[in-house]
Amino acid sequence: MLRVEGVVLHRRAYRETSFLLDLFCRESGKISAVAKGVRSAKSDRKSLLQPFQLLECHLYGRHELKNLGSVDALQPAMQLQGLRLYCAMYLNELLNRVLPKEEPCPQLFNHYLSILQQFRQLDDSLNEVEPLLREFEFALLSELGYMPDLCEDSHGEVLRHDGHYMLSADEGLVASADNQRSFRGEALMLVNARQWGPESMQCAKRLSRQLLAPLLGDKPLKSRELFAPFRTSNS
Repeated sequence: MLRVEGVVLHRRAYRETSFLLDLFCRESGKISAVAKGVRSAKSDRKSLLQPFQLLECHLYGRHELKNLGSVDALQPAMQLQGLRLYCAMYLNELLNRVLPKEEPCPQLFNHYLSILQQFRQLDDSLNEVEPLLREFEFALLSELGYMPDLCEDSHGEVLRHDGHYMLSADEGLVASADNQRSFRGEALMLVNARQWGPESMQCAKRLSRQLLAPLLGDKPLKSRELFAPFRTSNS
């Protein structure tokens, strides 16, 4: 038996009365499990198996697909609405797509819970939530070993404020003469310092998109489509 603290990233119907679950757990990273019988009228576990609810779960089985035993809520469910709900859904989909199975990442798990708590205190404004999204994306990329050093280029030279740099998958930041498609050195420094303004936010968004693209492949994230109305209203 494996006891874990975790949250539901995704669930889908399985057979007549069960769910297939993707869980993000403090101790074990991402785990897949079958919750048998929870969709029946007699089950009292269905209401707990919702996203953004911190749970204590008991898992059984030696294979990659576990069986869910008992489950209990460790705190009240996080009530999120509007843009903040869509942001949380984006984090769940992103984690579910790129995290490897059963590799512990407790710091990332704590970061995830912290961001959900912060979402509850914010307004439905892209200016407020986007820095949290970028910081989590960078934390995820660092956990997976894909985050480049934003202090120096591929030759170990400290970035110049007036320099321009391209992102190389193999080398990191490479000095570039292409000022249209490159990143400004000053903007990269601001991103590294988490000093958020219009230029650093745009730089961070482009950077995270490029870094995440190889991990996500050609299949787009469905949750990104939910942000379109908010981008229009905040433009």
